[in-house]
Amino acid sequence: MMFTDKLERSQQKLNILNILTDIAAVVVAMAVAYVLRFYVFIGKNPFVGLGNQLLWTGVLSPIFVLLYGMFGLYNSFRTKSFINELSSVVLCNVIGTMLYMDVFFLFRLVDLSRWMMFIFFLALNIFMGVVLYVQRAYLKRVRQRGVCRRKLIIVGSGTAARAYYRGVMENPDYGYSVLGSIGPERIAADLPLLGGFADIQLVFDRLRPHEAVIALDVDKAGYLKELLLSCENSGVKLLLLPITYEYLSSQPCMEEVAGFPLMDIRRVKLDDFSFSFVKRVFDIVVSSIMIVLTSPVMLVAAVGTKLSSPGPVIFRQKRVGRHKKLFYMLKFRSMCVNDTQDTGWSTCQDARRTKFGSFMRRYSIDELPQLFNVLRGDMSLVGPRPEVPYHVEVFRNNVPLYLVRNRVRPGMTGWSQVNGLRGDTSIEERVRYDLYYIENWSLMFDIKILLMTPFKGIVNKEESLITNEQ
Repeated sequence: MMFTDKLERSQQKLNILNILTDIAAVVVAMAVAYVLRFYVFIGKNPFVGLGNQLLWTGVLSPIFVLLYGMFGLYNSFRTKSFINELSSVVLCNVIGTMLYMDVFFLFRLVDLSRWMMFIFFLALNIFMGVVLYVQRAYLKRVRQRGVCRRKLIIVGSGTAARAYYRGVMENPDYGYSVLGSIGPERIAADLPLLGGFADIQLVFDRLRPHEAVIALDVDKAGYLKELLLSCENSGVKLLLLPITYEYLSSQPCMEEVAGFPLMDIRRVKLDDFSFSFVKRVFDIVVSSIMIVLTSPVMLVAAVGTKLSSPGPVIFRQKRVGRHKKLFYMLKFRSMCVNDTQDTGWSTCQDARRTKFGSFMRRYSIDELPQLFNVLRGDMSLVGPRPEVPYHVEVFRNNVPLYLVRNRVRPGMTGWSQVNGLRGDTSIEERVRYDLYYIENWSLMFDIKILLMTPFKGIVNKEESLITNEQ
């Protein structure tokens, strides 16, 4: 147990360091906010001196520490993404800043400058983001060197066990050291076979792992009850890879009905009203701003489209939206009017394009009218790209989990688009990226994708400016 105790002590020391660092970040953020507000911007009549302000901030800093603890930010984040961690930090800082101001108001300690508190909030998020990034980078490097690693045993010998082992080995920064496997046969040539299923308790008592993962195939499901009891009796932290893991989301949700635990195998965060409401408000605000900012570009595009070829300026096409609801997606027409607009698959060398249309498609100018789709609620700024009904019927029968994309509003840009999957690219790869976005959605993830879009999601380098137009 010495290894376990050492690892636990290291985690405790790290948590103490995190708490002290967070308190320091709160105090420093307030110092920066005070100096900027009352010295750089030359505010009049500071309500309280800098020393007293920092003293009160230090006294009230446990508010933020408690919030970080309640949101699990002091837990080990071996597999949690940076963007999700940062989203939790920002949410804690929103609540913490409001509680900080409430304490001053309720107890009438002193009046607070609203601008100072705004600057404090921004500075605190920046400081905490930097601290979080540095800490994760340091721990990642340490774990890759073999320090602070958790001892893991894999119980199973089939396809699921081999797939899980490969996943762990491909991510050394998770900090796992696989001691071996338990089962009828080896799962990898470089991994020791520690024994059969009947030897599980002896192996655990001898090696004292931190964790054990049961990963069985369907044909070995009959061993599950016996293995669960053996693992529980050994006092080892037990994780279970579901037998049907290929069909589960990365974040399934457990529910209880009549005393029975049920698993929502395809949990979608945006089914939650609060998350959906936040995303919708964000869409309305940003799309409204973007319509105003891009209106000169849209005016030029409208004139160019009208002069390029006969036909309407705006191309309206039926697309499949959230919950398979049909809507008309708007685009500047980039092709000559044709009879295959509802079934044809657009390619980078499509002969139906006009010269001006090719230019718009290369720089995604033809997509700008979709801002009105976003404002109306048919689409979102970020999400899976919508397809025409004809293609949806084809893909739903040939691409696994394709219709999961329609659990959320389609988007103008998306995780697959900023990763180069747009136009005539693999639909299977697009679905894989879209599902990752749906399962890991957060407002910060949306913002990240929007910030990436001008650099990776607007210019389509595969789109040729040379057409076959006569």
